[in-house]
Amino acid sequence: MSEQHEAAHVGRVEAHRLDGFIDAAFAFAVSVLAIAGAEAPHSLHDLLLDLDRIPGFACSFATLLVFWHRHVRWRDRFRIHDGISITLSLMLVFFALIFVYPLNMLFQSLFSSLYDAFAHTVLPNEPMIGSVRELKALYICYGLAYACMAGCLVALYGHSLRRSQIPHAERIEARETFYVQLGSMAVALLSLIAALLIPDNGTWSGLPGYIYFLLVVVYWVAGRWSRRTLAKAV
Repeated sequence: MSEQHEAAHVGRVEAHRLDGFIDAAFAFAVSVLAIAGAEAPHSLHDLLLDLDRIPGFACSFATLLVFWHRHVRWRDRFRIHDGISITLSLMLVFFALIFVYPLNMLFQSLFSSLYDAFAHTVLPNEPMIGSVRELKALYICYGLAYACMAGCLVALYGHSLRRSQIPHAERIEARETFYVQLGSMAVALLSLIAALLIPDNGTWSGLPGYIYFLLVVVYWVAGRWSRRTLAKAV
């Protein structure tokens, strides 16, 4: 009995260490977002220029936060630490650290182009996209990383839903997250295909980015299904 208790204690310690490592990895990714491509300001002028990066940082931060929070919700709900779950969790961290650079460049470029459209000037120290081919490559990198991260959560939730017995309401909420991530992966892959197919002459160059607005539909459909299923269960 004592051996079983000791094994369970070791398992809990390993689980807490893994959770701490994953949280630290996401925190590191956020810190990279905050400092990517910029040095500490040495004057008020440099500080004001760096403040222009806030909108892009906010969007990048929110995107990473969504993935991190869904993993936190998964481990709080299921508490599974078998080999498959550990592998998928570490893969999520791996792709997050890859995702951080195209994520930052995409949003910084987006807000720089919006600033250029309204103020007719380019923000300094912003990433420059010199051609449609470079833009396509950025969309492809972003789409691959996004799809891989969403796919890790799809596999993680799918594996846990098959193996765990949790209350019915929590199972419905977990399935909602599963469907959201499945739809998110499909949207990212659709954007990636669009990036591969758009011509190099500039026509439809913004299409791969606009496709991500379909995430609103994914969230709405999954949320509607969840609310209806919960109402029937009451």
